[in-house]
Amino acid sequence: MAKPKASRSAPPHATPLSKGSDSGTQDSGAPAHFARALDALIAKIREDRSVLAVVLCGSLAHDTVWKRSDIDLVLVTIDDKLVPASSMALDADGVNVHALMLPRAAFKRLADGALSNSFMHSMLSKGRLLYAHDESIAPVLERMRVIGGRDTQIQLLAAATEALSCLYKARKWFLTRGDYNYAALWILAAATPMARMEVMRHGQLSDREVLPRALPLNPELFSVIYTGMLNEPKDRDAVERALTMAESHLLSLAPAFAEPVVRWLAEVTEARSCTEIDAHFARTMGIEHVSGTCEYLADQGLIGRASVTSRLTKKSTADVQELAFYALTPPPDVY
Repeated sequence: MAKPKASRSAPPHATPLSKGSDSGTQDSGAPAHFARALDALIAKIREDRSVLAVVLCGSLAHDTVWKRSDIDLVLVTIDDKLVPASSMALDADGVNVHALMLPRAAFKRLADGALSNSFMHSMLSKGRLLYAHDESIAPVLERMRVIGGRDTQIQLLAAATEALSCLYKARKWFLTRGDYNYAALWILAAATPMARMEVMRHGQLSDREVLPRALPLNPELFSVIYTGMLNEPKDRDAVERALTMAESHLLSLAPAFAEPVVRWLAEVTEARSCTEIDAHFARTMGIEHVSGTCEYLADQGLIGRASVTSRLTKKSTADVQELAFYALTPPPDVY
């Protein structure tokens, strides 16, 4: 007896995707199609009284969409224990919609707690409020468009920590292996956090597209470490020039990105071990591996290097000397 063929039709409870789901085959038609899809979806959401506000984020809010783009929405919902934070992928006339639902209190905490120039801060601050039944939502978004000086310092330290690690790898492969292609790859890896620093130094919000934005802000640097490493031959001279330029640029910024480290070490008034330093900055600022940056700052004479007695495990009986750092007194002239 022959087995019945599996049905290819959609389940009875499912709504088939619109045949116009690829109507954006020509990118020139994508914006109009996305706008229509969004309008229809928002008209439905407006009827839901558990949704207090909708914020449009992503490319449709501030950039250009194409046929394979999606729509990002943040939905502020009522404060109710039965309405927790959640997310859902929606279909709007064949357009993928990623909806993040946040209760009003959670949204306000997130907005107030998100560091300037962090991903969530950038996403919300560049978003567009489509509607709000609650008048307190709009001022929250407006506050997020103000870039805080302390937050910028923290994000500069985070970006510098990432860039320094990449440039260390680039220098290692350049010197020990003579592998100029791999060294160039690490320089390119450093270019993104360095671009974040450049954008922030110009008082702008950083986002995922920082490299093309940083290029016109500092073409002398990024035409070498970014487009140059992509387009030019990776011979010894070209890679050494890019590496030296990147290292020199970070050195010039060291007093700025070192500020949170120098300030904290001055406050604690004594040497702190790498374990303590990493734990403090990870807990209070969300930055990992700051002790590696401290090694660099000590080499540049911005902080002092020492050692403290420590033990390898809680069960250890032998003492070891752990690397530590302290604030210089008096502080370096740059401060």
